[in-house]
Formats: sequence, structure tokens, C-alpha cells
Amino acid sequence: MLAQAWKAPVRSPAPLCHDSIHAFEFDDNHPFMQTLITVLAMAAYAIAAIGPSGQNLRRLQLTAGIGGAVPHGGLLLTPLLSGSGIHLGLATAVSLVTWQSAVMLLLFAAREPVGGLARWVFSAAVVGLAIDWLVPGDSPPVVLDSWLLTAHVACSALAYGVLTLAAMQAITLWSRNRRLHEHPGPQTQLGGVPLQTMERILFQMIGLGFALLTLSLASGLVVTRNVIEQHLAHKLVFTVVAWAVFAALLVGRWQLGWRGRTAIRWMGTGYAVLGLAYFGSKWVLESLMHTHWG
Repeated sequence: MLAQAWKAPVRSPAPLCHDSIHAFEFDDNHPFMQTLITVLAMAAYAIAAIGPSGQNLRRLQLTAGIGGAVPHGGLLLTPLLSGSGIHLGLATAVSLVTWQSAVMLLLFAAREPVGGLARWVFSAAVVGLAIDWLVPGDSPPVVLDSWLLTAHVACSALAYGVLTLAAMQAITLWSRNRRLHEHPGPQTQLGGVPLQTMERILFQMIGLGFALLTLSLASGLVVTRNVIEQHLAHKLVFTVVAWAVFAALLVGRWQLGWRGRTAIRWMGTGYAVLGLAYFGSKWVLESLMHTHWG
């Protein structure tokens, strides 16, 4: 009996089903993992947004913010790293800008008192993720086949992210300035970051965003083949106008000492024009003309 058992053929284990092997892969064909990661990232952002506001990010806000930004970036960059290209539809663009703002806030928080922006920035990141999740769009993928095109897309995204963060800082500064006029007295009675410090941080953000926007414009002029055929004319015009507004604001600050309401008005104007350059022209192309850039 033992000899027969020894000679009996050994059956190999049944092969795993092909579908089961790929059941948990994170790709476009299996949206369950994308949905799970999206919900977890939104929950982390929400925790960071509802945390107690102060001059600096609290430990819980910092941890939750990183916990939201890492999977958020993974959702955006995984298609790009896999070689399939990145979909830059309107919803994805909103998600990308809010992610960049969250990342830049976390970086600024390492050395500047920007805790008061956490509620705005992380809430915007939740909205950006939700829009991209619920209304993903059907824009064709953009394959970054050259380092110059990659640098152009990266500088553009970073510029919008930093300037969005600067716009939120300007709104916070305007709110503090109004409260100070309504309740005259020492700034310490209102608490929070002093106005001069808030203005300094604002112009740091504007300066960084302007530098990135300059690089974006320069690289875009090189990689663009035909402005008219690629439907980029309106975007280019509005971007140049926004660039000129930010340049005038920085010169006004340096030469004329612009601050307070003057700086906030110029910042708001520049950001509004920049929003028209990207989101406005993109919405017209995709929603009304049913076409895309490029």
C-alpha cells in the first residue's frame, strides 16, 4: 500500500484564476481600489481640515494632511508613471491643483506659521478629489514623451498650486485686515499671526508662483507646435496677462511698498485671470466645443 501511494501521481495545485490574480491591482479596469483610496484620502484631508486652527499645523493635522496628500498624489501620478499618460480633463486639473496646494502648504508649514490656511486648503483638496471621482471626464491622455514637456506640465501644475495657496493666504489676510479695522486695537487682542508676517508669507508664495509661471510660459513656447491648431491661443493670452499682473504686483511691492488692500486686489485680479487662462478656456473647449488642447 505504501508503495502504491509512493507511485501515485502527485497532483499539482489548481492554477489561480487569471481574474483573481489581478483582482487587487490598482488600475483603471478595477475601480474598487481607486474608490477605496479616494475615500481614505478624503477622510484624512477632512480630519486635517476640521482640526483646531492655530499659527502652526498641529501634529494631528500634519499627519492627516500627509496621509491625504500621499494617496491623492498616487491617484494622479500612477497613470503617468505607468506610461499610459495623464488625463488632464477639467475635473482632474482641479484635483491636481488642490493636491499641489496641499503639498505646498505642508512644505511651507515646516518653516512658516501657515496653520490658519489648513481648513481652506484641505477642504479644497476634499472637493477636488470628489469632483475628479464623481465627474472624471473623458479627455485623452497626455503622454509626456520628452523632458521638456514633462518640465512644462510640472511647472504649470506647481505654479497653479502655489498661486492657489497664495490666493487663500490673501483671503485670510483680507479677513484679518477687516477684523482689525472693525475692532481697532493691538493685534495681540485678535490673536493669530501678525499682519506683517502674513504679508511676508503671501509675497513669498507669489514670488515662488511667479517664478514657476515664468518657467511654464518659457517651456510652453518651446513645446507648442501651433497655437491656433492646438487651441491654445486663449490660454496663452490670459496666461501672459496674469503673468504681467503678478510682475506688476511684485515690482509695486519692491519699488512702491504695496501692501494691504492694494496687494490683495492685485493678487485677486491676477489669480482670476489665471483661472480664466486654464479652467475657463478648458471648460469652453471641453463643454461647449467638445475638443481638447493639443
